[in-house]
Amino acid sequence: MNKKLAVHPIVEREEEIEAQGLLVFEDMHRFPLYDEPYTSSYLSICLNISGWSSGEYDMRPVRLEPHDIMVLMPGRITCAHESSTDYRCLCIVMSPAFQEELKRRMSGLYRENCRFDYHHNIHLSDAQFETALCSLRLIRDVSQSDSPLRLEMLCSLIQVLFQLFMDFRRQNGMEEHRPSPREELFCSFYQAVENNYRKSREVKFYADLLCMTPKHFSTVIKTHTGISAIEWINSYVTIQAKSMLRHQPQLNVQQIAQQMGFPDQATFSRYFKNNTGLSPSEFRDSNK
Repeated sequence: MNKKLAVHPIVEREEEIEAQGLLVFEDMHRFPLYDEPYTSSYLSICLNISGWSSGEYDMRPVRLEPHDIMVLMPGRITCAHESSTDYRCLCIVMSPAFQEELKRRMSGLYRENCRFDYHHNIHLSDAQFETALCSLRLIRDVSQSDSPLRLEMLCSLIQVLFQLFMDFRRQNGMEEHRPSPREELFCSFYQAVENNYRKSREVKFYADLLCMTPKHFSTVIKTHTGISAIEWINSYVTIQAKSMLRHQPQLNVQQIAQQMGFPDQATFSRYFKNNTGLSPSEFRDSNK
């Protein structure tokens, strides 16, 4: 099994991803962190070539087998647990700016494939796998070109890829997914946490934002996901704090507390220790 590794190809090439908009990692065999939840601002499409990997996506278990393809949406909580020694996948990684360009050019199709995370992953037939692999490799080739039409070609190819996903689901007997009212509520709640976690970490704030009583809101979230609303909030906030402590060594704990929206360092430290068992400084020292 792969062990937790501090540096990952995506992390190493973050500046390049931001500059280029889209990069293809053709021989990825590990994840940024093992047994540590994290979020990413990138939209990623992963095609499993060989081996298997297991983990959680939005706190639900997921396992990828050969010929599985999965869309990882930005901002979602991901946690990789383990993978086989022969695990290998081809992964497209898209920056936030490139995502905005996709939304502008193909808003309807983009929204449809944003719902792909409800399915977690699709298992492809041999023929579907070869089609997907050829499409991803073509995207790789175009991404490496210096053509003045690079952006236009990449957006068109991603549009074709998203359409293929919809065709694959239909061919494999997967009914078109229409989110239920509870799913819509959870998505609104999750987006609200992403946008407001620095402002508030209280259930009542999000219930008020969604025009519900805190009691009813908490019941619906717990019933739909199996996880309470406060657990979702605390998990998201803690992940963001860990990310800053791990990846922004130029900031001290007080500065991170301010950026996270806490009134002072002491309040932030208590919150962090209550949710992790470690103080911010202890966590930072353990990751050096």
